[in-house]
Amino acid sequence: MKIRIGLFGGSGKMGKAVEQMLPLLKTKNNLEPFLCIGKDRSGLFAISASDIHDVEADILADVDVWIEFTSDKGLKELLKATEKFKTPIVSGSTGLSEADFKNLKKAAGKRKIFWASNMSPGLWAFRQAMKGLSHISHFDFAMEELHHTQKKDNPSGTAKTLHSDLEKIVGKKVSAPVGYRLGGIFGVHKLFAASSNEVITLQHQALNRTVFAEGALLAADWLAGSVKKAGYYSMDDMMLSKRVKK
Repeated sequence: MKIRIGLFGGSGKMGKAVEQMLPLLKTKNNLEPFLCIGKDRSGLFAISASDIHDVEADILADVDVWIEFTSDKGLKELLKATEKFKTPIVSGSTGLSEADFKNLKKAAGKRKIFWASNMSPGLWAFRQAMKGLSHISHFDFAMEELHHTQKKDNPSGTAKTLHSDLEKIVGKKVSAPVGYRLGGIFGVHKLFAASSNEVITLQHQALNRTVFAEGALLAADWLAGSVKKAGYYSMDDMMLSKRVKK
């Protein structure tokens, strides 16, 4: 069964990355580029529109899963426009407030919602490696992250996720991540653990946006094809599932 993909924010940097990645996963994962919402018309998707409100209801109803990397406002718009169809959504928008997350989880009571601050499988593995730090919780810890100059949120959503993970693992407060905005860096996250005798450095670096786009498409395939119940899902749910097609 084909999974019809809706892409919201297709003209953005991540939207274009998803579009470029789709042909590579189309055959393997049976994904169909169905509807693209963005300023620029897509040559890959069957239907393109600049405004989701201009799309007929029967077309919106045919979307099996949406992918979006926009903003807090963009995510709200997509949630509202697709509410009556209960269409699953894969979201990578960051900079969300507590109220935004509350609304997202409320929406997940009636449909499948997948949200992740970072959809890189390698970053997920980085988070699993962090769990070993529980054995040296008496060390001092610090975090820093680097992103391109156009990244608005600082620290990034990924840095906030890692910081929250770290505090839970070591059972104490850790200084907030230090963020730098430099050139065209896609994303570098570093974690330092130090005692008076040794230093441990963990680092993850994204070399391009492809890794995030691939993760989003894998999540869309998993959410629409394998997940049966409405709910709020994460990278943990997907990566620990035996049904995800990696």
